[in-house]
Amino acid sequence: MAFVLHFSFLFATLITVGNLLHQGERCDAYLPALTLGSFFGVRGIFMYLKRHEIIKFLNVLDREFPHDLSSQAVLQVPQVYKSALQRHKFADVLLSVSVYGFCLLALILYMFTRDPNGPITVQQQLLGGYLPFGLRESHKAYPLAWFYDVMCTVNGVSYFSTFDTMFYSMHEQILMHLDCLTRQLAKVNWTSQDDTELYDEICQLIRRHQYLNSLCDQFNFIFNAAIMITDLIAATSICFHLFLMTETDDHFLMLRYFIPIVGLILFTFEVCHRGAQLEEAYIQLNDKLYNQEWYLCSKKIRKLILIWLKYTQCIKKLNAYGVMELNMGHFTDVRMT
Repeated sequence: MAFVLHFSFLFATLITVGNLLHQGERCDAYLPALTLGSFFGVRGIFMYLKRHEIIKFLNVLDREFPHDLSSQAVLQVPQVYKSALQRHKFADVLLSVSVYGFCLLALILYMFTRDPNGPITVQQQLLGGYLPFGLRESHKAYPLAWFYDVMCTVNGVSYFSTFDTMFYSMHEQILMHLDCLTRQLAKVNWTSQDDTELYDEICQLIRRHQYLNSLCDQFNFIFNAAIMITDLIAATSICFHLFLMTETDDHFLMLRYFIPIVGLILFTFEVCHRGAQLEEAYIQLNDKLYNQEWYLCSKKIRKLILIWLKYTQCIKKLNAYGVMELNMGHFTDVRMT
């Protein structure tokens, strides 16, 4: 039902844009809502298409998650939970303020600028697009059309927030295990006289590293396509909203266009920051291994460490199938363009 509601809005907006283009009229007022709806819709689609992989990956993470207090202390679960809780509260406040502000500004604008004898303009509507029986053009039906737009907005935001929660929780657990591996590496006694025991300990750490790399590959497989497409859509939507901001002198409209811009920029920053954190975790692992006193060990262990050093230089990244590397450098490029 949620998909039907959301994609009926997208289809109706496409019909409106197509009719305006066919008539040779401007359709730029509908493009921000269309791109914003597509941004939310794509994330919802990919969550549905990848639902089996998501469930499977969550089961894997659940098996890896420590279930006793001593193991949780080793992995610093309390600190991870505290950080996740703070981030959840911030995202909740940001989404709530954005949705309430976005929805109410259109209603306020209509109440102060309406002409009972004139048509309802696109700027006075929340999303716009085609509705049957002339509901968009009727002042008496405006509350019904506005409520329909609010439902579509809330529906799209629910796709986004669910996607964001999944992405963040999986990402944080992978970082938690990588940081634990780095700490375990720092505790290795390189001056041990028992080469066999030391060799076995290092092999165990290497196998753990390989396993975490496989988790990163699964994580990328789940989210790469959705992040790549929505990153491009977000950049397009920001451009459309900025264009409409420069085309109007109405402060209500400027604020209404500004709210989605801030939200899209912040969550683009969030994804790029998470990508940078993943890279940093791998770089720290490589640095920690390089700076250990493994050169004091036997020739057999030194050869093993040299191979592992080469392996740790293969950094896992959020790279959207190699099209772009999602890190702070990418965010800077988006912001500058």
